[in-house]
Amino acid sequence: MSLKISFIGAGSFVFGETVLTDILTFPALRKDTLICLEDIDPGRLDTMFKYIKKIIEDNPQELKNVKIEKTTNQKKAIEDAKYIINAIQVGWLDVMKYDFEIPLKYGVTQCVGDTLGPGGVFRFLRTVPVLKSITEDIQDVGYNTGKNGDKPLFLNYTNPMAMNTWYCNTLLPNSTIGLCHGVQGTAQTLRAAIGVKEEDFNFFCAGINHMAWFLEVWYRKELASAWQDGYPKIKKELNENPKFNESIKVRLDMMNACGYFMTESSGHLSEYLPYYRKRKDLLEKYRGINMFYSHLKHGSYYDLCVQLEGQTEKRYKRRLNKTKLDIKKGENKPSTEYGSHIINAIERNQPFRFNGNVINKQGSLITNLPKGCCVEVPVFADSHGLHPQGGIELPTICQALCLSNIMVQKAAVEGALELNKEKIFHAVMLDPNTASVCSPQEIREMVDEMFEKEAKWIPQF
Repeated sequence: MSLKISFIGAGSFVFGETVLTDILTFPALRKDTLICLEDIDPGRLDTMFKYIKKIIEDNPQELKNVKIEKTTNQKKAIEDAKYIINAIQVGWLDVMKYDFEIPLKYGVTQCVGDTLGPGGVFRFLRTVPVLKSITEDIQDVGYNTGKNGDKPLFLNYTNPMAMNTWYCNTLLPNSTIGLCHGVQGTAQTLRAAIGVKEEDFNFFCAGINHMAWFLEVWYRKELASAWQDGYPKIKKELNENPKFNESIKVRLDMMNACGYFMTESSGHLSEYLPYYRKRKDLLEKYRGINMFYSHLKHGSYYDLCVQLEGQTEKRYKRRLNKTKLDIKKGENKPSTEYGSHIINAIERNQPFRFNGNVINKQGSLITNLPKGCCVEVPVFADSHGLHPQGGIELPTICQALCLSNIMVQKAAVEGALELNKEKIFHAVMLDPNTASVCSPQEIREMVDEMFEKEAKWIPQF
């Protein structure tokens, strides 16, 4: 095979199906391609393998040059792979419950718990051993190992995005791009608010993952019209239309306070700030309707995972009795997930612009955020690789709020690299949401308890 694309954690029911089927829609990625699926869960792996294999079989002419294989051996999956996609979650429900149960004892509530705070930090620590082994396998057996020329590209979808991407690029510089769907999802929300077509809407967004700011938004009434500042209309619609202001209360409140709209749902966003989760009356005041975590409920993500466990796999098995993707009819177009578009851009030398998570080298990308941290900025992909846009300066309020999260990430990454429990304590101590309700001693006790309960999944400590 001339092109090998491997998916680590292919049993992911969030990203697996979407990203893999996206790949199959690009003609350039069907010419001579091997797709390798890897997962440590043989059941989920087999389900996804059968699903993608069925798609290939349903389109024998278009996908005749695409091969698929599966393995539970990570190193075998990475061997000779030019692109490695990652969507793992270590420990799943068995350990995730502690991310919510233990902090709650100390008054810390979390809606999703996958990015910052106690839940995000310990989810990162559980992921670290796997990320380390992936980067080692890339160096040992990845595409073009020991040769001049292209190197493998590691496309990470796993949260906590900033910590994971920062950690991987520290171990193996220039290896990893972090991909999220917060920017394009938010763009769709803003476009819907002002009712314009996709081709009549544009934006400039930068910051950090899950806290990127739509610094500029433009729209036009029709193709020949001049571009206009979209913010006056957006602010009016979001504040006055119940369809929006009842579902995005935290995001709306932050836009009105800071002047710019942010990525991520209200439930996510409430965890990264000290303003909303410290009192019951605030949680009630900013509780939105029950969609995309806007209700702010503690443990929502865990509850959803419990509810969906088993149901999603049954849904895939039902689909195995139907044709999944009829490329001949053009019924399937790639989603807005960035992964397949990036691979296609590099393989075809067809530039593609997206927002990615990369290292802020020498502080040159976002000039008023720390050098070496992980930032989310516009990036162009082409045959020469990835080209992040630099020279961006955030408004002071945006800079300050991003910094409050970056320092948590920095302490956590340092703690993981040094196997330093004290720095992990410092990371949680610096978390804005945790600091709004706990004293340092309470945070220390909470962290110690989490280390004890989650020891099985963080053997490096």
